[in-house]
Amino acid sequence: MEDAQKGFAGTFFLRAMETRFACKRYAAKPLESDDIKYILECGRLSPSSFGLEPWTFCTIGNRELMESLGAACFGQEAVSSAALAVCILVEKEKAFEPGSDFLKQRSARFPGGYSVFLEDYRGYYEFLRSQDRILSWSRSQAYIAAANMMTGAKALGLDSCAIEGFAEGEVLGILGASAEEKTVGLIVVFGYGDETPREKIREPPEAIIRLIS
Repeated sequence: MEDAQKGFAGTFFLRAMETRFACKRYAAKPLESDDIKYILECGRLSPSSFGLEPWTFCTIGNRELMESLGAACFGQEAVSSAALAVCILVEKEKAFEPGSDFLKQRSARFPGGYSVFLEDYRGYYEFLRSQDRILSWSRSQAYIAAANMMTGAKALGLDSCAIEGFAEGEVLGILGASAEEKTVGLIVVFGYGDETPREKIREPPEAIIRLIS
């Protein structure tokens, strides 16, 4: 990439980062189908640990379902007023066990297939299992995808909010998903903001960045 192109891309990305905020109220205006596809593509192309992509992106835009989802999120207006909700479901512990169908399917895509993948994966899996961290590790992947979707949406001029407060059983019921196989990692809502953007508050670089070498 030429320096001029690189500079433009970097500036455009940072501008989206600088202007994005947690929007709590949205206008009653639907999103364009192409914009929804773009947001979901930002999620689909996101990186994940070991490239396993343990997520399923479930979208809701129907007003009745959005109101039900809002109730399951303890009445948050950010949910009930949004034009789109993306519920990011992630796999539970069983899917990550060596020999699982999920692991075999995902690893078959990589050079060397499952057997080569397992040599690299098994040690880390055993570490996570010994620390009882498999489910939290799976959930953390949802945050990577969510961040990319929110930044991508802002690049289109759309607002968003990440939702962590929800009654998981109710959300799974709305989505028709099995609690035995999936858990809700995170919910992200999108739309045209109907509130004044708040000033970005961040610590200065010198307060949070340490240049070790």
